[in-house]
Amino acid sequence: MTTTAAISPAALRRARRGMTLIEVMIAIVILSGAMLGLAKFGGQFEHTTATAGDMSLASDLAVARIELVKTYRVYASIVSTYNNITETYVGDPVYNGFSRLTKATRCTGCPTASNDYTTVTVTVSGRSLVAPISKTTIIAVF
Repeated sequence: MTTTAAISPAALRRARRGMTLIEVMIAIVILSGAMLGLAKFGGQFEHTTATAGDMSLASDLAVARIELVKTYRVYASIVSTYNNITETYVGDPVYNGFSRLTKATRCTGCPTASNDYTTVTVTVSGRSLVAPISKTTIIAVF
């Protein structure tokens, strides 16, 4: 049986030496790579979240106009009331930077004389949208 008194001080120092400089440098390189990857992910996540929020707001603007046109009571004047109406939101606390275009087209006699309907398309663009958001509805005479 050996005791601690029998182990030389030089052997104790070798057993407790710790990490070498190379091991520390490798650990720093690995941690740096992980931190850079995390920073890139954070930036991409922030951009994607902002873009999705803008798409949602643009969709809300388009749907609001579509619903307004749907509730319009005078079918014969939908086109004259809503065709080529452009609204640009400047200084609005929620919709600042968006632009909304409404187009209404009436199709009488398509494909037969008994068919009469109006196609309404709302296109919203602006802010960080890569492509404009469009919503379309068809309103038939009743």
